[in-house]
Amino acid sequence: MPLSPSQRLASIDDLLLYRLGRLSAVAGGMVVRLCEGGHGITRREWAVVAQLYEHHDQPPSVLAERMHRDRARTSRALTSLIQKKLVLRTTPANDRRSAIVGLTPEGRQLYERLMPQVQAINSQILTALGPEQAQQFDEALECLQARALTLLTELNPALPKANRRRGRSGKDAV
Repeated sequence: MPLSPSQRLASIDDLLLYRLGRLSAVAGGMVVRLCEGGHGITRREWAVVAQLYEHHDQPPSVLAERMHRDRARTSRALTSLIQKKLVLRTTPANDRRSAIVGLTPEGRQLYERLMPQVQAINSQILTALGPEQAQQFDEALECLQARALTLLTELNPALPKANRRRGRSGKDAV
């Protein structure tokens, strides 16, 4: 029996993260069009709206951590959503250095309109799997996520920091 791509890992087309990225690009593209064309927000902004809807008001740093995003990108998305009047940033009276972000009524309405549409896209993609395959897929995703988090902890100190301006690690930059 020939090896599967996940067993083979012989080319970029076999790599798990590349394959997931391709799926995300195709499927995510539909969500991007829905968000941007239909509702005037980016997919990153949609993720912020959804997190705030489901987890309520919270500090921006907690939001960024929950979303597995860096604080700078989360801050940019929040700033844009505040300008669009979908998110409100408040400062607690007892701690002027902290902030809490939450959805405005318009932000809640956006979520309630958009979420069923995003759910429908996800549901249509998942029709490719039968019920048993869907259950196995969910379990496999949980296992892969847990392993990735463990590996991140194990490898993080040894991984080089990226120098995105030069396209290589700071040690190798000339």
